[in-house]
Amino acid sequence: MTEPTRHQSQKFHIYDKRQTGNKVDQLEGGYQEVIAVTISKAFYLCLQVFAYEEDEHFLVHGFYHFKHFPCDSPVRFMIHSPAIHAFISLHADNKVSLFRPKCYRETIWRRMPFLGLTPTKVLGWIIGWGPGPIFTLLDNELRHLDTADNALDIRLCEAAEHSWELVTVGFGNVCVWSVLLMRCRVKIQEGLQQRAFTHMALAPPQKKRPHRAFVACGMEVTVINLDDGVVLDHQEELCPSEITAMLFCTQLDCLITGFQDYAITVWGLDWVPRVTFFGHDGVVNSLYYCSKTNLLVSCSADCTIRSWDVKKNLAIDCFHTDQNNPPLCLVGKKNEHPFFSFSDKGVDLWFVTAWYTLHTKIKGDEDIALKQIVVSHLPPCYPTRVTCVSEDDHIYLVSAGTEEMLTSFKAGKTVLCAAYCLQKELLFVLTQGGTLLQVNSLANPATLIQEWEGRGRGPWPISDTLSKKDVQNLPEPGPACCMVTYSYLGDPKKALEKWKSLKNGRGSSQRDSKHIDHFKNKFWVIIGQSGGCVSVLAMDDGTLLYRTPAHKGKDVTAVKVYSKYNYLLSSGEDFTVVVWRIHPDAATCLSHWQTVICYEPQVYLAALELQVALAFQEPNSKSYSLQLYHVENLKRAECQQKNAHIDSLTGVCAIPEIKAFASCSLDKTVRIWNEKNKLIWVQQLVAAPQCMEYSGNGELFLGMNGDLYRLEFAQFLPKKYQRMVQLLAAYYLPEFKNCTQESFIITMPDFFFQLRCYYFENVLSELPTSEVEKTRDKAE
Repeated sequence: MTEPTRHQSQKFHIYDKRQTGNKVDQLEGGYQEVIAVTISKAFYLCLQVFAYEEDEHFLVHGFYHFKHFPCDSPVRFMIHSPAIHAFISLHADNKVSLFRPKCYRETIWRRMPFLGLTPTKVLGWIIGWGPGPIFTLLDNELRHLDTADNALDIRLCEAAEHSWELVTVGFGNVCVWSVLLMRCRVKIQEGLQQRAFTHMALAPPQKKRPHRAFVACGMEVTVINLDDGVVLDHQEELCPSEITAMLFCTQLDCLITGFQDYAITVWGLDWVPRVTFFGHDGVVNSLYYCSKTNLLVSCSADCTIRSWDVKKNLAIDCFHTDQNNPPLCLVGKKNEHPFFSFSDKGVDLWFVTAWYTLHTKIKGDEDIALKQIVVSHLPPCYPTRVTCVSEDDHIYLVSAGTEEMLTSFKAGKTVLCAAYCLQKELLFVLTQGGTLLQVNSLANPATLIQEWEGRGRGPWPISDTLSKKDVQNLPEPGPACCMVTYSYLGDPKKALEKWKSLKNGRGSSQRDSKHIDHFKNKFWVIIGQSGGCVSVLAMDDGTLLYRTPAHKGKDVTAVKVYSKYNYLLSSGEDFTVVVWRIHPDAATCLSHWQTVICYEPQVYLAALELQVALAFQEPNSKSYSLQLYHVENLKRAECQQKNAHIDSLTGVCAIPEIKAFASCSLDKTVRIWNEKNKLIWVQQLVAAPQCMEYSGNGELFLGMNGDLYRLEFAQFLPKKYQRMVQLLAAYYLPEFKNCTQESFIITMPDFFFQLRCYYFENVLSELPTSEVEKTRDKAE
């Protein structure tokens, strides 16, 4: 996203996407006894899955509210001390509390009249400072060691990132302190004009840039060179309202400020606002940046905690806290989980985690959803491509490895579905009315090659399989309703050579791509039609190769092809799903194999070897179920109703590596089911997914809010499923020896268990199940 011009900003208005507080309870009431009313219990279930092999995983994207510690006296200040691995809070009654990683609290019965505490780089040394000219050295048990002389007024204090020094700010002064000498090394008073500074942020020195301090007073920000002790810049009335929170983000090299007018602005070093986030309905009280998740966390007087992706300019999540106790401040470990917030009534422990991430920004408009995702599942020598169809009839081709948008195509007509053949670099688009568009995907934007109308239509001919009587009783095939592409590589080496040649030509010989059709390699377009017909077309010119009646003359509603197993699924308005065998080397391209009678319409279908997954929904009875059928014996495995989705399904796909199926729904969850239709994993989402497809490497692609997201799930599954993925990866590793260097680089980082999981961290490492089950509050 391009940066705005000077003194302009991009405004992101966000709305609450979660009914927090009782969010998990709204999903369903029957997940086992551990999923109950609150977010903390949902998190407790996350802990349990590490102890039980077959328990469901339940992960909530965004905030985990893990523990609340009530306090009799309001918290005045809070820090994290690495030396004792605890958070330390100062209270209004001058008592001190320690909050340990194993979730218990200790109260130190010693008066601590300091305004605040700051840990130093000297392990075990802590500085107690303020109010007034107080600068005191304490040990890790908060016992007095030394007191500095000649200190000026101190109201804020922070440790430098690059040295053992501390920086203090008071009324009209900024000082740099040597902790080892307990002596003020630099005093800056000139040019500060007796200002009562309320906020400070430190920027570590970089090449050609000194160590700097940003100090704020009202609507003004002053920049100070701490190395030379001089004022570098003074921005008067930088903002339309008073600054109420401020931090410097080293990772993004920017200053971030929160304001009394509820906004959060990210500033470049030239004071050009990169982005302004709107969403809070109250004063922004505090800011905290978690580099592990690359998220900015803010809390406000509106009793919410929100997270933002500063790099991608996205509002991520919102959590409502106790409406009577707005969070006043956020305190976290450096670059780690967890973090604490405190209010007048107590302290809360939080985790913030991004289980899924934005893969490619496509529309960024919730009103223009993605309605279809198709992933090209090919051998590792080919890159993986993702085809996305949006509701405004645009088609986008995205690289699964690099996240780059390769090309796009505007159909100009209502699009029913799209499919992509990577070996021929052709995109096929089916529009309303049955017209097929053949598109060159190597051009950017993609260009139309041919437009096929009425393919597969016309009277039925008399043949060996259709008698004259049969023909008379069959309705005439109507326009295409659904479509897939099919490829059979009898000579994979030849197909790869032809694809490389075509790619190097950048589509210049696209109209002659039929030469890629080596006699052993087959490329077809298969369409399902109204009037009960399935037709097979040649991919290069749309020639009708084969046509067969289907679904008793009723319209064909969906088709899905599985090239690896050479079979096709079709569903129809006769409430059946037909499994077809594909014969790439025979004149009879398709033959009927099995019919699954469903007695009700199917909304989605998927297949895995000899198992077919069908999604049904009956909104009147609020029944949204996934049923598995064995193709040969038609044995059915139904899911337990207590584990079913509680709103309309939006996608179903197969995960071959672990022999499982995934489903997504408007209830904002993704669920994974094993071959016995038992629920093994649940992922709570912030927004409702509009469509879903499996990537082939332990990831699911989701369409949400008009954009393409990537959800990495493999390492969250029960251990036996993780082992299945690892064994399969080990089996396939020799295939990389035959890959080109380019395709090796594209594919290898994404392959099976070598998963990209940028944001995942085992936040439970410090919180073993045994300890959580014995959670206690020593102060009570």
